Amino acid sequence: MSQPDLNQRAKVFKALSDPTRLQIVEFLADGEERTGKDIADAVNITLALLCHHTGTLEEAGVLIKRKQGQSCYHRLDQASLETCLGSLKL
Repeated sequence: MSQPDLNQRAKVFKALSDPTRLQIVEFLADGEERTGKDIADAVNITLALLCHHTGTLEEAGVLIKRKQGQSCYHRLDQASLETCLGSLKL
């Protein structure tokens, strides 16, 4: 497994440092794909605020977004997260 570069790992950890974004990641940790509304309801935020947070997570490589019609579906990029967190060698 290749190790992501230092800047990419820093982006991931920065994205995860926000409590709301961490809640989103924890909600999606089961590997299921969820709609934006499902996520917003689960973490008790508006869809507008969800867009901000999911954009940050997507840019960091933590989330994968898929648009279908008017709905957006989100899931974790588990391989990316495992590679990044695995770099800590705990």
